[in-house]
Order: sequence, then C-alpha cells, then structure tokens
Amino acid sequence: MIRFTQIMPVSLHTINREMHERCALCRIRSYSFCRALGEGKLKGFTSISAEKIYTDKQNIFLQNENSDSLYNITEGNIKIYQLLSDGRIQIIGFLYPGDFFGSYSKKKYNYSAESIGKTKVCIFKKDLLDAYLEKNMELAKELLNMTSHELMLAQDRIGVLGKLNANERMAKFVINISQQRSRIGWQDNPVSLPMTRQDIADYLGLTLETVSREITKLKTSKLIKVLNSKQIYLLDKARLLSLCH
Repeated sequence: MIRFTQIMPVSLHTINREMHERCALCRIRSYSFCRALGEGKLKGFTSISAEKIYTDKQNIFLQNENSDSLYNITEGNIKIYQLLSDGRIQIIGFLYPGDFFGSYSKKKYNYSAESIGKTKVCIFKKDLLDAYLEKNMELAKELLNMTSHELMLAQDRIGVLGKLNANERMAKFVINISQQRSRIGWQDNPVSLPMTRQDIADYLGLTLETVSREITKLKTSKLIKVLNSKQIYLLDKARLLSLCH
C-alpha cells in the first residue's frame, strides 16, 4: 500500500525570514562589499540575490558569454582565466571568500571562471543590482573598491612574471595567499593550496616540473614545510618576503 505524506506549504514569511538570515548569518559578510549595508537594509538586499553551490571544476561562466550576472564568493575558491588565440590558457588569478567578480565589456565576460573544490557564491542579476545601487550609494562605492581587485590581480601577475625569477615567483605566490587569508580574518599559516600544481605553473608562467623543483628548494632552505599536497607551513615569513623584493 502506498502512503502519501502531506507536504505542508511554505509560507512567504518563512521564505523571507530564511532569505534575511542568509545575509545576517554570512561568515564573510564583514569582508564583502555588502558590509557597507546596515542591518535594516539586509532584507531588501538579500531579495536581489540568490545562492548557488558549485562542485569542483564547474564553470561559473565562460569568456565571451553574455554577461547577465555578477558574483560574490562566500565559500571556496575560484580560478579566473582567459583562453588565448593559440588555445593556451592564461590564468589571471585565484579568488577567495569575500571577492566579487564577473567583470565584462560590451555585455560579454572578459574571462572564464571555474570553481576549485566545493564553492558557494551569491549571484546578482545585473539589472537588479544596478537598480539597488542607484538607491544605495554607500554600497556602490564599496563595490567599486571590490571590483578594482580584479584589475589588481592582472597587474600583480604582470609584476610577478616580469621581475622575478622562478624561486622568487613561488615565494611571492605563497606569501600572497597567506596575506589574502589574513585579509579575511582567517588563519594565514599554514597556507592552503586548493588549486592544482598545473594551475600554479600556468599562473606563474612556469612548467609543472619547475614548480615542483622550486617547492623543494623552499623546503630544503627551511623556508616552508610541506604538510601535504594541499597545505604548506611557512617556517620563515621574513625570508620569504625578502625573496619577493
């Protein structure tokens, strides 16, 4: 005999409460652009966004796709990259919780974005966000500061490739990740490397073999300790920093 279980309807009040709690309980809100909003505006702000979870190596969007949404990371990491005319991939950088992304020109995304591990984002439809920003200038100013981070990533990568040798590039890479974690109030040592070694190599403009060799050099120089394939401990931050300058 088949038994049917009655499904109780979800009230609009319950939905609104859960939407409000999503922002109110967000662990990285104080590091995101929405920190400019007071508690009284959270309900309205939450109503213009949606939450989505991505599994490892899922595309959030692709380069040259129509750009209709913007994104803010609340959990996990994102790899942003461009596909070059010869088919090679150029990694622009790695994004972390609190980072806002999705820049575009001529209504097309400037790059592709891919999740690293389980990743959670808030998604904003551009037209809804634009309308909200017109009424909340404090949020618009904060968002401007956050979007400039994407440009900083590209500029930082150019600086790394243009001035530093392989050993210095690797040192700067781990220091940058440590500083990024510190920026959002997380433990900055040991450093988590959720991306693949190949991704690191592509970002730094090195071969996979060179990345492995430089990690070994930093290890034998007592600058780092490799805990596992995804974590390293910085034994001497001062010396690592000195390598980057």
